[in-house]
Amino acid sequence: MRGDSRVLILLALAAGCRHAEPEAPPAPRTVRCAPAQARQVRDSVELRGTVAPLPDRDAQIAAQVAGRILRVLVREGDAVTAGQAVARIDAAPLTDEAEQAEAARAKVAAERRNADATKARTERVFEHGIAARQEVDDAVTRAEAARAAEGEATAAARRARRQVDRAVLRSPLAGVVVRVMRRPGELVDGTPATPVLEVADPTRLEIVADATAGDLVRVAKGQPAAVTVAVLPGTTWDAVVAAVSPAVDPATGLGLVRAAIAPGAGRRPPIGVLATVQIAVGPTRRAVLVPGAAIRLGPQGDSQVVICGADGAAHVRAVERGTRQGEEEEITGVSAGEKVAVDPVIGIGDGEPIQVRP
Repeated sequence: MRGDSRVLILLALAAGCRHAEPEAPPAPRTVRCAPAQARQVRDSVELRGTVAPLPDRDAQIAAQVAGRILRVLVREGDAVTAGQAVARIDAAPLTDEAEQAEAARAKVAAERRNADATKARTERVFEHGIAARQEVDDAVTRAEAARAAEGEATAAARRARRQVDRAVLRSPLAGVVVRVMRRPGELVDGTPATPVLEVADPTRLEIVADATAGDLVRVAKGQPAAVTVAVLPGTTWDAVVAAVSPAVDPATGLGLVRAAIAPGAGRRPPIGVLATVQIAVGPTRRAVLVPGAAIRLGPQGDSQVVICGADGAAHVRAVERGTRQGEEEEITGVSAGEKVAVDPVIGIGDGEPIQVRP
């Protein structure tokens, strides 16, 4: 029994020694950092919209006559010139009507010539005292009625020929075929409700965006802007505000802003794609910018950055956000040259050891 007691005491002393050993410090977290930079910036309004042709450089081409589409002569992406034939409607019924109208015109023309001849003979006979005045008046009336009927038939024949010409759809402008909405064999009703294709000029584009009333009053025609498109990262187009709606929609509280992309070389954004336009609305000033990825939300919803300290530790700091400048954001509370964590940002605590990776 005494020996067993000694064993228990020794085991207890050994366990106590093990608990007294200090814990190993946590391994530093590897992070990527970027320096805050001081640059000249301007206050801006950021709007999102779609890329569209200028209002007078876009057209949906619809047939002016009802019928069946015989041929579509172009495909999406094809370049077209103004006046070029792009589709044909089956003109056989229209041709028959035109021939019928021409025949009716020829008939009334013959009747007009006969009425004129009768009028001339009656007037000669009247001059010799053989015919009565009433006969002359009747001949004149018949000749005038025949002439009016000929004019009406001529107009109907012209209208029928014009309908035949309208069976050929022509592009009203030079540009590119953006969409083909109807295929050969489909029916059209001769109204804008059944367009066959859309043609636009892709060299002159603009961003059409909705703006809140607060942004609308800060934007004015002629202000410089920059356009970016998510599907074309790294590319920015210069633009200028072309038009600002003078009113807002009572139902939505939004107004329209159009920013024209400056003409120039290089790839143009696709028509219809979503785009972001940054409109400069204030004077130039100096500010500190950090990558947008460096900013995180704190527990109370405040904005924070993680400073990569020279002491090898992370220091969480609250900041105030300003305007966004492309992929960067203006902040206050950080000095130019200080490094902030950009990857990862979430989950790093204040004072946590970090190791900066290239």
